[in-house]
Amino acid sequence: MVNTITKTIAAAMLTFKLILNLNNNWDEYKKNGRYPVRDVEIKEVEKMLVCMDPENGYSIYICSECGNMKKLPHSCKSRICSVCGKKHADEWSEKINKEMYAVTYRHIILTVSDKLWVYFEGNSKLQKLMLDTAAKVMKEIVRDYNKSKQKADPGIIMVLHPFGRDLKTNMHVHMLMTEGGLTANGKWVDMPYIDYRIIRKKWQYEILTALKKAIPGDRQLKEIINWCFKERKNGFNIQAKRRIQGKTKKAARYMARYVRHPAIADSRIISYDTKNVTFVYEREERTYTVVMDKYEFIHYVIKHIPDKNFKMVRYYGIHSRRVKKGVREVMEKLGLVVKYIIKPFSWRKNIEEYTGKDPLKCEKCGGEMLLYKIIYHDKNGVLKEYGGIDMVLRKITIRSKMSYEQEEEKQKKAWDEKREKTEYYQLCMC
Repeated sequence: MVNTITKTIAAAMLTFKLILNLNNNWDEYKKNGRYPVRDVEIKEVEKMLVCMDPENGYSIYICSECGNMKKLPHSCKSRICSVCGKKHADEWSEKINKEMYAVTYRHIILTVSDKLWVYFEGNSKLQKLMLDTAAKVMKEIVRDYNKSKQKADPGIIMVLHPFGRDLKTNMHVHMLMTEGGLTANGKWVDMPYIDYRIIRKKWQYEILTALKKAIPGDRQLKEIINWCFKERKNGFNIQAKRRIQGKTKKAARYMARYVRHPAIADSRIISYDTKNVTFVYEREERTYTVVMDKYEFIHYVIKHIPDKNFKMVRYYGIHSRRVKKGVREVMEKLGLVVKYIIKPFSWRKNIEEYTGKDPLKCEKCGGEMLLYKIIYHDKNGVLKEYGGIDMVLRKITIRSKMSYEQEEEKQKKAWDEKREKTEYYQLCMC
């Protein structure tokens, strides 16, 4: 019987959400007490479990041509939902792409010794310390080691990544950093060469010193710090070889993978036999297979959910929120702002690209569907609705008016061009 179930589940489209639902796994996980469960874990998981469930709210669309109606359930926006995570990553990458400048960026990864992971895991204050220290190190390197010896401030977009491909803790930092920086007098200073040996040693010294100061009196930490300085004389490992030039959208999309998504993609889960979960991961062009007890698997996925209000993404230097507006004006004068129009994120387009179907195209007549009504739960859990036929009529009226005004503007523009051309010919004939 178990073998039959195993084959059936393995052949199906396995997802983390499905594993939580099967055999009452999620409720049993919370009850058995084998692993401590945080409130934020319960909140985010249970939001994900009702994602796209009509009972959690939905919108009704109506075809403007034939009157056919369609119900679209609402998404959950959970930090652990793979579907909503993709949407959030797409939105974030578009937003960051718009904010990046027309300069070369470098993708840099900073790591720490695995002996230190236990201090950062589940500790928001030390995780923030890690990000702030990483920014401090890179800003000082740009300011102190650029060839012109000018005090230049780089732009840094940083993401904390607390796990590895095997789901286990692996605290490290991903960042996109400009190769160079902006001086106080509005001059851009390039820094195409960065000495990785300096980064490694400086990063090691600063993060160990910051940890020692943040946790005074911890004998075990003191021993680890001494060991790190003695055994890691070249500093902590870093990766900083990938240069990103003129491909800001690609770079932003790469970083977006680490912004908000589960610790494992559903495509990596290959089987579940009611007791164990089997998944795969790749490293250095080799594929590894891992078999975990189902409760251990759930624990390793959800323990990486960040604490409430903790920001996994941080902005430093000229990308800092407090100086962003003024810096952008300076960069525009220097001609270092990317000149293109980015359309706002469209869930409709996102779903169409993901499924190959337009969610707002009527399945009966092919007409366009308009939002008719929204069914939602208020703060007290009471089911309410918003909208109705008046909202649809208002949209049709606005659209018709816009079409008329656009056509009128088009005709006016064509007439102006014709008049200017005629006046030019008349001038030439004189």
